[in-house]
Amino acid sequence: MRENVRFTRRAFCKALALASVALTGGCGRREEERRPEVAAGEESLFDESRPALNLPSEREADIIVVGGGGAGLAAAARAAELGASVIVLEKTAAVGGNTLIASGYYAAVDPERQAPLGIRDSVENFYGLLLANAGPSADTGRLMRMAVEARPVMRWLESLGVAFSRDVFEISGSLFPRNYKPVMPNGEGYVRQLGARAGQLGVRILTNTRAFALESSMTTQGVPRITGVTAELPDGTTARFTGRLGVVVASGGFSANPGMIARYAPQYKGLTHDNVPAATGEMILAAEKAGAKLVDMHIVQCQPGCPVGGTRRVRFHNDVKRFILLDGEGRRFAAEDGRRDTLRDKVLSLPGGVAYVLVDDEGFRSYNRLIQREAVLAVETGDAWTDDSIEGLARQVGFSPKVLRETLLRYAEGIRAGRDEFGKKLESVRPIAKPPFWLAPAAMTVHATSGGIAVDAVGHALDRNGQVIPGLWAAGEATGGLHGENQLGGCGLTDAFVFGHAAAESIMGLTTYTDV
Repeated sequence: MRENVRFTRRAFCKALALASVALTGGCGRREEERRPEVAAGEESLFDESRPALNLPSEREADIIVVGGGGAGLAAAARAAELGASVIVLEKTAAVGGNTLIASGYYAAVDPERQAPLGIRDSVENFYGLLLANAGPSADTGRLMRMAVEARPVMRWLESLGVAFSRDVFEISGSLFPRNYKPVMPNGEGYVRQLGARAGQLGVRILTNTRAFALESSMTTQGVPRITGVTAELPDGTTARFTGRLGVVVASGGFSANPGMIARYAPQYKGLTHDNVPAATGEMILAAEKAGAKLVDMHIVQCQPGCPVGGTRRVRFHNDVKRFILLDGEGRRFAAEDGRRDTLRDKVLSLPGGVAYVLVDDEGFRSYNRLIQREAVLAVETGDAWTDDSIEGLARQVGFSPKVLRETLLRYAEGIRAGRDEFGKKLESVRPIAKPPFWLAPAAMTVHATSGGIAVDAVGHALDRNGQVIPGLWAAGEATGGLHGENQLGGCGLTDAFVFGHAAAESIMGLTTYTDV
């Protein structure tokens, strides 16, 4: 089995050259057709006719994947494509996790969509922006890999049946127009197609099966190796699942665990969250108990959402060209297309830590049916407001009608003049002008936790000394150290799919690039 590559800057230069071919269609070969060289006498694991190994127990497989969200399904589907037998342990009643309820935006450099709109972009630019936002402690190897492989992995998703619109978006916190939206709402398309691919290839997905510990044994060299997972079955009993080649922890972060938030990031204690209830992080702690290093546990990414005491979230903040943020008096206070951490801190500094997000009818209709439905239900429960006039909307919320009207006039004047008072980029920005108007609270809510298991560029879990833990990989929000100080908008799903895919290839002994 070949050594996995370290992503150095030197390797990155070669990766960029390969990526430029894939991105522009160079030699006309699809990404999924690329095959690594096979050493003499070594069986190609890319042979899709290769049957899954016959195993002695229904609780054994080549690979055990913990978590059936985006990263876990990507790892399972890709590993099965490479001939591995896979069992996925999902603690809830259905797969999907946070991916299913995400807005669905995926960040990548895609000239096929960007160039016709006059958007000039490159993998180097994407990497540079990732690095600038992650901060001085950034894991450059993993950032390189995400920038390089985002588009090839997007093509892999498309080959499985995930359809994306031709539109290109700059969403909240993305800082550049390189986000793409699936045709199916939110994350439905990803979960449906990855799940279908996994099922076609014989992956066994066990729901209502809660993993809670990692099992290990000593190798002949006297080094602990992760060999399996202990989980609680639907009937309340426990069982051990053995992974002959390895275990992938892809169980998500801990945004929905108030105890872990209070312990690791106490400054965000008491905030609401917009995650599935299962995002409780116990497998991160299980990995630590098994010897893994945890990194960046204090960093939390926030997004506008439901305030404390509210009952419904409203997601009018996705497309930066269509919304504005207001303070408690109905005035703008920031550039809506700024960094997420900057907006987070500005909103938290407002009285009560609550802002408001405003869109008009065109903005409302630009969102998918599920986001529209969320807003309509929020109006019914008093968690949002709508009105045919700005004055009527202001009175409902408690703003001065005069102040809100002046805010919109100043915004429109800035668009006409091409100069926003807060520095917002105004290309293709639309005034808030067409009734009815929609407004919702935009308190900071915990959107993602950036801390978790330390891994290398191919997903190997690392111990406290930075050494690989044999048999253990991790992907997605269960890992830490990638996004650093500030996660770019749209990169959560890119992270999940790129590194779920990478972990599967790593376990099967494959590398995409060579360090020469």
